[in-house]
Amino acid sequence: MVKAVREIKKGMFPIFRRISMGPQVGLGVAGSGFFVSNDGVFVTTAHIFDGADAQTQFIYYGRLPENLQNPALQIQEIARDNNNDIYIGRIALANTDFLRFSNVVAEVGQTVCIAGYPLARITLNAQGGFELSGVRRYFQPSFILDHGEANADNGRGVIRTHRGFLIRDFGLFGMSGGPVVDIEGRIIGMQASVTDPRESTNGTRTITVENALAINNNRIVEMLEANGIGYAIDATNNTVTEP
Repeated sequence: MVKAVREIKKGMFPIFRRISMGPQVGLGVAGSGFFVSNDGVFVTTAHIFDGADAQTQFIYYGRLPENLQNPALQIQEIARDNNNDIYIGRIALANTDFLRFSNVVAEVGQTVCIAGYPLARITLNAQGGFELSGVRRYFQPSFILDHGEANADNGRGVIRTHRGFLIRDFGLFGMSGGPVVDIEGRIIGMQASVTDPRESTNGTRTITVENALAINNNRIVEMLEANGIGYAIDATNNTVTEP
């Protein structure tokens, strides 16, 4: 997993939701995103932008914890597919490191790594600004259990279909939109949701089981192509598709 983690660190970042309430400003991690090209284009899930209003902004503070962006940059939307829960955005940056897609279909039993920015600790510093040193990456090695599909209701009238594969270990809040990569660090999917809890019991003790559900990378690639966005496939073969 060393190579996978090294690759993820190059291109993944937290997506912040900033809400202004008069003189008060709230800040939290809405989810994770990852760059797919060197001109600041990134991919994440659409659902992390749900519930936004005129007081809401989505902000890029850098590839934390090492690279703090100051001043912070606002996220720009390129395209959104609410039905399949895929969002393409851009950050006004040049020469961004980015992740590459695998050209191999995800297989049951395959070792993977899921990643994102859960458990964020955001405090105020002495100058009254936000202290972000407690926003750190989280990596979870796991493996693919099965291919799967499920609907997710956002509670606001939008039902999204997540088509892809089940992963044994589920992601935490803040990991939505994070990449799912193989041991070489190539994208095979994106963390989207968690299955409904299931129970295993022996009559005395009960264990609750949940699994992650990832969106297949082919759906992400199809959306990139539909919007004329270049991306890289399979770093081993050095194959690149241009817009």
